[in-house]
Amino acid sequence: MITATDIATIVQKRGRSQEHLMLILRDVERLSGNNQLDAPSLKMVAQVMNIPESSVAGFLDFYSMFSREPRGRYMVRVCKSGPCHVRGARRTLDMVEQVLGVKVGQSTADGAFHLEETECLGVCSAAPAMMVNETLYGDLTEKRLREIFDAYRSAAGPARVQAAETAGAACMIADTGQTRWLTALVGAIDPDSLDSCRAAGGYTALEKTIREYAPADVTGVIKSSNLRGRGGAGFPTGLKWSFVTKGPMQKYVICNADEGEPGTFKDRVLMEENPHLVIEGMAICGYAIDASIGYIYVRGEYRRSIERLQQAIEQARAAGLLGQKLFGSDFSFDLLIKEGGGSYVCGEESSLMNSMEGKRGYPRFRPPFPAGSGFMNQPSNVNNVETYASVPLIIEHGPERYKSVGTSTCPGTKLYCLSGAVNRTGLIELPMGTTLRHIIDEYGKGIRSGRTLKFAQVGGSAGGILGPDMLDLPLDIDAPIKAGVTLGSGAVLVCDESTCPVDFLLNVLAFFEHESCGQCVPCRVGTAQIHHLAQKFARRRAAPADLDIMVQKAQLMKNSLCALGQSPIMPITSMLRLFRDDFLRHCEPDHACPECDRTIERYYQESA
Repeated sequence: MITATDIATIVQKRGRSQEHLMLILRDVERLSGNNQLDAPSLKMVAQVMNIPESSVAGFLDFYSMFSREPRGRYMVRVCKSGPCHVRGARRTLDMVEQVLGVKVGQSTADGAFHLEETECLGVCSAAPAMMVNETLYGDLTEKRLREIFDAYRSAAGPARVQAAETAGAACMIADTGQTRWLTALVGAIDPDSLDSCRAAGGYTALEKTIREYAPADVTGVIKSSNLRGRGGAGFPTGLKWSFVTKGPMQKYVICNADEGEPGTFKDRVLMEENPHLVIEGMAICGYAIDASIGYIYVRGEYRRSIERLQQAIEQARAAGLLGQKLFGSDFSFDLLIKEGGGSYVCGEESSLMNSMEGKRGYPRFRPPFPAGSGFMNQPSNVNNVETYASVPLIIEHGPERYKSVGTSTCPGTKLYCLSGAVNRTGLIELPMGTTLRHIIDEYGKGIRSGRTLKFAQVGGSAGGILGPDMLDLPLDIDAPIKAGVTLGSGAVLVCDESTCPVDFLLNVLAFFEHESCGQCVPCRVGTAQIHHLAQKFARRRAAPADLDIMVQKAQLMKNSLCALGQSPIMPITSMLRLFRDDFLRHCEPDHACPECDRTIERYYQESA
């Protein structure tokens, strides 16, 4: 039983401010031994932190990784998002239920395991995947599942091992011909060793920045490179830095590492295999905008990334590369890690900052924008992992080299995350604007089992559907928008001829309903309604007019505060552009569709 003394010790370690609530609750949950945050513990947390019990309760209920109910010593979360779905997630969940002897939402009789479904875990190249407590496993088969669970049941305790394919370096497709700038040192250095990083040139760009440039000049160099944000929006990075309010007030550098977009795992690889590159890029930004503190907000499912980053921060701090008066200058900069709790919407920058402050991750009204009033209402700059990792390379080698690859409006390289029905999946780094055909044929080695391409979804669940007629579309930030889709995070999920468009869209819309934060009426109501309409098609109970109704409702959702509510329109309209006839066939009661039948049987039995 957790005592008041236990809670007081945890709060003293983490800090009494509400911004530390995520880590405090996670520590309490671990201490419980059964992945539970019960009412007495939550009440003690509120009392010791001197915040309302309602604030603690509201925070807890927002994040899917927490629960008030006992869930067993080991939480088993089986991924059901797009990349796992097309690689057999339904069968994987069946196997897990069979091996454990429980259904979703249940715990084993011995209290060892509790089974849940989850959305993307960021190990899409090794789909189908699951997470047991904080450890990720991919390439799941029945034999492998039995081996994993037997290891957890053994006297030796849980095996802290991962399938080789889920580790960072192993996610890289190793073929030559890539432009390996951001990933040049992935697999070539020891990510646990600062010495290994520095021997390969780590932190030379930061030293050059401090010794040779004024802060405004650094922003000028980034502007000159035309580096555009790699999180999805593609906003010019240098311009964004220049917007941060000037003056003596506290400013923050924030790294958005809440990589929750299904099919995306590039940031995880960078954080796991070259964490110092991300740290260095953030420190350079800190110098440019006169910020002395930085935060990396990492999604809670990325335990390995969190551990690697924390170790790298401590090493850099001990070596004088973080902290006071860096390289003998007047510039001081330090970094801290914030953890997510399972919320896709926290990938939106204002939701992320609310979460960092120990609040529900609701989007904020804008203006004000983060550059003027961000974290703790202070000027803040938010970029994602891939963007910050690009900064040291630009400083070290100059903006002209950076602009020597890519397109004129979108220079540099892009990390593309390849998953789905190809012979080879993984992470590749290529010049911005590489075509879908080149990615699939050259690096994916074509469609698996000799089948043909039906479509690819680019940019994650929020992205559009590209058919064979768009194989030669340049995948940069601008060209896809003109074609009615978006590059987004750079995820490329390939689907072959066996994929049913209705079943695929149902999976996408289920994701949006699950992840809606509920703050905005258009999104809260709209995601449920368009998901319901997709179910009607999958059950062969829809009418042709339901297609137009689904589009109309998705259009209305564009009035939402953040991108989640604005996103479903793209996969819906781009899917219907290609496969409207498939949806019309699903209006016929006797139409045979084994894919939809399996999904309805697996996930929707209770809502029949």
